[in-house]
Amino acid sequence: MLTYSLQNRQDMPPKKIPLPNASAKLPSLTRQERKAQTRAHLIQVGRQHILKHGVAGAAADRISKEAGFTRGAFYLNFDDVEDLFIAVLHQEQQERFNLFRSLLDEQRDPAALLTEFRKVLIRRVTDPEWIVLQAELEAGALRSKKLSEMYAYLYRMMLTEGRQLLRKLTGRGVRLTLQPNEFLVAMLSFTHGIALNQRLLKSDLSQKSTRKVIGAVVNRLLTTGQDTEEPARTRVRLPKSGPDAH
Repeated sequence: MLTYSLQNRQDMPPKKIPLPNASAKLPSLTRQERKAQTRAHLIQVGRQHILKHGVAGAAADRISKEAGFTRGAFYLNFDDVEDLFIAVLHQEQQERFNLFRSLLDEQRDPAALLTEFRKVLIRRVTDPEWIVLQAELEAGALRSKKLSEMYAYLYRMMLTEGRQLLRKLTGRGVRLTLQPNEFLVAMLSFTHGIALNQRLLKSDLSQKSTRKVIGAVVNRLLTTGQDTEEPARTRVRLPKSGPDAH
């Protein structure tokens, strides 16, 4: 019966699919939609300017011009470059948390989930652009009240969102060897510190070595409870010191 039905369908003449009218106008965007598009593009271009020039060196005029907007359009969306930088950081944080949420929604056994979680964590904390943005925030927070408040807000948000992610992770069979807050504080401080050192030292401390160290620490702090062997020791080539370093 199924074969007959399929054969009958094959014998039927193909349906004519109407082609879109080339002259038909696309629906126009609302004012709010246009503003959202403008803001998103300014954030995208502004992010690259901040990565290259820093917050202090990025200029609203240059960002607006490269994005294809007027200076007025910039100030309709942001108070200043610091305000734009805050929007960049918000976007970065949301993308990161969404990535981890999606990962934890996947159906994996605890060991496979932990392996993938570790890989994603290491990639994100050693991302060169994220390292620069985070260092830029730290430097700015020492001088600017607005950025100092933003730093504190983002840190608290990372702890809050991080605890939620860890609850999901432990609910899937992964075990923490520290309390959630202790784990988060340790990882936030340690991973950024070593990643920043790698970025500054470059060839003296390779990204591969940095990722190995972070992976080894994560292996000590997160487990599936099935690990019976002592984790392998990680060897890291440290930068030389003294007059013969170069």
